[in-house]
Order: sequence, then structure tokens, then C-alpha cells
Amino acid sequence: MQMDIVRRGAFGLLVMIIATLGASAMAQASVAESRAAVQERPTDPDAWTRLGNALYEAGEAEDAKDAYLEAIAVDYLAGDAHFGLGLVEFGRGDFQAALFAFNEVTRLFPDRFDGHFNRAVTLARLRRPADAAAAFERALEEGAASASGQDRLNAYIGLAGQLVAIAAFDRAADAYGEALVLSPDDADLPFNRGAALVNAGRGLEALAELTDIEARTSDYRFSALIAEVYVEAGQIDYALRALDRATRKARDAGDVAGEANSLVALGELQRGLGRDGDATQSFSRAAQVDPTSWEARYNLGVGFVTGGQPRSALGPLQEAASINPESPDVQLALASAYDQIGMSAEALAAGRIVIERTNDREAQAQARFIVGRALFAQGDYNAASQEFMRVVEARPGSSSAQLWAGLAEYQKGDYAGAALFYERAVQLDPNAIEARVNLGAAYLASERFRDAEGVYRLLVQQNSRDAESHYNLGWSLYAQQRDADARTAWSSSCQLGYQAACSAPRR
Repeated sequence: MQMDIVRRGAFGLLVMIIATLGASAMAQASVAESRAAVQERPTDPDAWTRLGNALYEAGEAEDAKDAYLEAIAVDYLAGDAHFGLGLVEFGRGDFQAALFAFNEVTRLFPDRFDGHFNRAVTLARLRRPADAAAAFERALEEGAASASGQDRLNAYIGLAGQLVAIAAFDRAADAYGEALVLSPDDADLPFNRGAALVNAGRGLEALAELTDIEARTSDYRFSALIAEVYVEAGQIDYALRALDRATRKARDAGDVAGEANSLVALGELQRGLGRDGDATQSFSRAAQVDPTSWEARYNLGVGFVTGGQPRSALGPLQEAASINPESPDVQLALASAYDQIGMSAEALAAGRIVIERTNDREAQAQARFIVGRALFAQGDYNAASQEFMRVVEARPGSSSAQLWAGLAEYQKGDYAGAALFYERAVQLDPNAIEARVNLGAAYLASERFRDAEGVYRLLVQQNSRDAESHYNLGWSLYAQQRDADARTAWSSSCQLGYQAACSAPRR
């Protein structure tokens, strides 16, 4: 949650008066009077602080900064000067400098609510949610005497938002609860508290309150949140009914985004239940209802990808990407569709976008796997090998990753290295026929003929009509100077229709 900076103390009062008067001429007059005051009393920190306040209100931030620094140079304990300096730096976007200023306010004057609050806001802007949450808590603890009810409400809302950011949902629910006491008529607070409880696995605690509010409001979000509670409790029929209510409420209110969101949630639930046809209909309806909903198109495309219809997925996924070009999820789904179709250049481009835009390890691994396959298809085996190595590091238990790493090493001519990956792939999935076939080829290429024989004998035992494995078994035997056994294997392969085996004895 992005909070606004709070202006309080003498400076806050000055802002309030000027805002009420609303006259820039008054601000200029204040600047002139304040300049005269500092000329008369150049060693008065209050005079310099008032000049800084006047300059800041007049939009002269750099001059205001100089005035505040003069006040601090005269008296380092000029708390309002530190505070004003923090406001200037925050407004300039120099959040580190603003943090230093607000740190000094709280260090020198620990009971100032505005110092702790603005320090918390600055930490939130610096994306330090844990530290921001702690600062909001200090504002509520140490600045309680100087805080109004609105101040405390803002602090609890800010605290809850930062706790959500660090997934401390239990504490966030408590903070939203305190805010609700201060503002019982706020419609967003019970929803946010309920959402925090759901995320904390305590949705049933909020169900009675949410149901009561749902009956009195046209806000679809409460019905959608109730559906989440029922899903958490395993009551799927109740959840489906709640999502139907959410869709209807949003439609009746003319809220196209809300209706689309409800349909997307319905589709996700249906897909989780294995009702793919119903899910596709829900996502399609959502896309029709709200032309700006990238989520609807994304989910529709994902359904086609996972359902083995990658060409049908391209249209909705490309539309989703045009609406939300920054989403790594959309690009990953596109990359997967391109990969399945065999559009290696497009898969490569989309996969690289994902790698650049996300820090999620699983998404990174999936994207690198697709990028590796695309590079492999283009014949760049060295680059493909590097990508597959990264995938193996991220997914050491993936037989498929081991297989593709082996394929790249084989194409590079490192047959021994390829065999190591194939061996691991077979260990991870003993039923992986493709990995076993390639393991036999790697053993042959690296002249490990006895090992190759063992692989191919197992393959022909599993499938006596595997003509190619009979053929390769023959070569592994021939290399061990067991010509009679080799001819027997080639004869079996030839009888199964493998023409190369028919001429192998002559060759």
C-alpha cells in the first residue's frame, strides 16, 4: 500500500492555514516576511525553519532545503527543520536522504508521531516492508499522545499493508481490526481484514461478518471472498454459489471489471475441479464482458496450452500481452505455446523476457527450459547446454531436465557427459524410455559397449518389437566381437522391418 507523507507540527499547521487560504500571493508574502525575519535574527533556528516552510509551500524546494539546513546548522535540535528537510527530500524522490532526516526526527524526538509515521512511509517507498511495519508500530506506541484518531487510523492501515507485503497475515488482520474500531463504517476495512484472515488460514473466523456485510452490500468482492473461505473449508458447492452471486452483483451494479474478475475466479475454481470445459466458458465470458481484462485472456490461453491446443492459445495470450506487456506470467504462457508449436524464435524471445522480468525461481527454471529447447532447435548447442545446466541446478529432481541436458551434451560431442545426464534421468524415472534409448546411444558413442548392451537388452525385454533397439543391440555385441549374437539381433530387427538391420551383416 502506498501511503502519503504526513505534514504535522508547526509546519503542518502552516500548510493547513495556507491550504485553507489557497492564495499563492499569501505564500509569497510569507516568504518575504520570513526572509526579513532571518535577516533580523540570523541565529534564530525557528526563523530559518519558518522560511523553509514558506519556501516549500511556494514551490521553491531547493531554497527550502537550504533554509532547513541553515536552521539545523544553528541548532541541531531543531526538530521541525529536520522534519521539513525530510519532506523536501521525499518530494524530490531522494528517499534515502528523506529517511535520514526522519530518522533524526525520531531519534531526537521519539514521542513525535509524525516523525515515526513519515519514516514508515519512506521505508515503504524504499520497499523495506518489515522495517516500515516496525516504524508504523513505533508511531502507534510512542506517538500515541500526539496522534489524532485519523492519525492512528492511517497508521493502522499503513501497518496492515506492510504486514500483508511480508505475508504476516495474522498480524495484518489484527491491524485491520484496530482500524475498523476507529472507522466502523469503512467498507474496505472489513473486506481487507477478511482477506487477511483468509490468507492466514483463518477464513472461518471472518465468515459470519462477511456474510452479514454481503447481505447488505452490492459490492461483489465480499461474495468472492466468501467463496475463498468455502474453498479453504472444502465446501466447493457453496463456493460456486458464492461466485455466482459475485458475478450477479457486479453485473447488476454495472461493474464490468468486477464481473470479469468474478468469472475469472469461477473459471479458476472450475479448472481446479477438472471441469475444463466450464472453465473455458467462464474465461471466455470474462473476456467478452471486459475487453481490458488481461487475466481473462491469460487464463483462457493457459487452458488451451495445458489442454494441448497451443495454436488456440496464441490469440488470447497475445491479446493479454498487448494489454499487460509487463506480465512475466503472460510471456511464460506464450513461450510455452510457441515451444509446443515449434516456433523456436518466438519461444526464445518470450522466454528471455520472462528471465529478465521475474525473480521467481520456478518461473525462471521453466523459462530457461523453453529457451534451451529453442536454442537446441536452432542448432546452438553450446548456449542450449548452458541453459539446461541452469535448469538442472534449479530442478535436480527433474528427469526431463536431465534428459535435455544430456541431449545438448551429446550434440556437442561430449558423449561421456551426456551419459551422466541420461543415467540420472533414468534413475529419476525408470520408465523414461526416451532417456534409456539415448543412454544406450551415449554408451555406444563413448565405446562403453558392455553398458550399451545392458541398456538395449532391457529395452528389447520391455518391448520385443522395438526394431531399432534390436539393431543397436547388434552393434554393441559386434563391437565386443560377438559376431554370432550380433547377427541374431540384426536378424530380429530386420524381421521387424528395420531395413538398416538387413544389410548390417554385409557391412
